[in-house]
Amino acid sequence: MKKIISTAAALSLLAFSAFSCGSKESSSSEEVTNTAVSSVTTAETEEVTASAVTTTETAAESPTEPDYFSKLVYPDTMSDKEKAGTAYRELSLIHYYGGTQKYGMNLTTYELFPDTFTFMEENTDSIRELVVYDEELDTKFLVHIILPPDHEDNKEYPVFFLTDSAGWINEAIMMRKMIGNGEAEPVIIVTLGVDYDRNGISDAERSRLFIVHPEQTLDFITNDLMKLISANYKTDPSRSVWSGHSWGGIFAHYALCNSDKYEYQPFKNYIIASALLSMTYSKEYWDVDIPWKYNDQIIEEHAACMNEYGYFDRNETMNKNVLICVGSEETDMKPWMNDLDMIGNAKAIYERLTAHNVNAELKIYEDKDHYNYGEEMLAEYLKKTFPAEKQLSTR
Repeated sequence: MKKIISTAAALSLLAFSAFSCGSKESSSSEEVTNTAVSSVTTAETEEVTASAVTTTETAAESPTEPDYFSKLVYPDTMSDKEKAGTAYRELSLIHYYGGTQKYGMNLTTYELFPDTFTFMEENTDSIRELVVYDEELDTKFLVHIILPPDHEDNKEYPVFFLTDSAGWINEAIMMRKMIGNGEAEPVIIVTLGVDYDRNGISDAERSRLFIVHPEQTLDFITNDLMKLISANYKTDPSRSVWSGHSWGGIFAHYALCNSDKYEYQPFKNYIIASALLSMTYSKEYWDVDIPWKYNDQIIEEHAACMNEYGYFDRNETMNKNVLICVGSEETDMKPWMNDLDMIGNAKAIYERLTAHNVNAELKIYEDKDHYNYGEEMLAEYLKKTFPAEKQLSTR
């Protein structure tokens, strides 16, 4: 595994290294000096002593990487090439320009709020960054694992999984703050995006993963990513959550309705937020080539979506909990949304699922549009699904 640490990271760990290693190194210096005194002249003694001091200073300036860098366990489902391309690395987001440029993109799409940036700088021990390679999609995914306060290695935690991390990293940190403030039970928050060699917030990239290649993306998340997470952190799949919004909402619905095809079931709960289910594309509104080329496939997928991708042809019941949500003002933010019945789509999913006795809830956020109810929704859901009272009752 390739180990990477930046100059900034090295400097941030300098004080700790000097403190933890200082007494041992001082002792070694004294021993070397004493030995030198007994066998050489005064001039030679001074030379050896200077050399020992130099060695001590060098050691202090070369701190050891975090322990978790060397602890990554790979699931058997990953190929050798995928394992070779999967590793921990320093938290690039706190090096807003230098870090992201270092990994291949001149302008990051991660627009961190100032308080998010500050929190991440102050809590680097709780936030792990992974690059996970998928051979089938030939894509390096960027994954952030945000541990709860006082995380215990031997304790199981639910996972709260967010797609589109470039657009939702601020909300992920908001949720982590809520847990730290005692407003919710501890969970492990996992965000999924793509590495900086691709634009993770672009419509072309998101449509490639969520619309054009949903089967391969779901395979990656289910069989590789979530098994990788559970191999390295104790997780509780029976309480874990998948959340997707907009095109991520389409994909969350796809993931829910194709979850029965997998032996491994990493999620019990699903959030389908503002799914653009009836969307087709016109080149007039796009400056990229990918989406509109796939209209025929998208229309075909839309028909399958209206039948929950045949889930209830294959199964009598769906043992999942589902929140379907939408803003009441999701109508005409963009020209291509004029023909979308977002509220009607959300109601239709809810009605079809509940007709099969699925434990589903429909939530319409009043006076909210496509973009501005996410933080409120996630905060409500976190407190309701993982109440702080449960944490207190298990102590």
